[in-house]
Amino acid sequence: MKKFTTLFAAALLCITAGAALGHHSFAMFDQTTKVEFTGIVGEVQWTNPHVWIMVDVPSDDGTDIRWGVEFTSKVHLTRRGFSPDLFSIGDEVTFSVSPYADGSPGGRFFWVQLTNGTYYCDVGAAQRVCQERN
Repeated sequence: MKKFTTLFAAALLCITAGAALGHHSFAMFDQTTKVEFTGIVGEVQWTNPHVWIMVDVPSDDGTDIRWGVEFTSKVHLTRRGFSPDLFSIGDEVTFSVSPYADGSPGGRFFWVQLTNGTYYCDVGAAQRVCQERN
């Protein structure tokens, strides 16, 4: 019976680990490319598990296309100096993102330039942008 319990626990661990890895996959983003765009903040979702900023970006024909920018969790962002009032509806911002691999408008946050000219950056290579431009 003890062997069965051990095998069952191991199988359960493998199943839940796969779900966790699937949630944290970056396969949906093209990590080899960065796209920059400027637009107007249309919505701020300061929520877990991920913070989202929706940006209305003008297209060539004059209509706005809503881009979704996915950030990490609000806990991680707060530890790095981000706050819920950093973005206000109507602010003009410029983002750099790793775009969605399927071409949908949006992507994973790399850096943002706020209306006042200040840059906020993701961890890793993006930090160089903040060091150079702030």
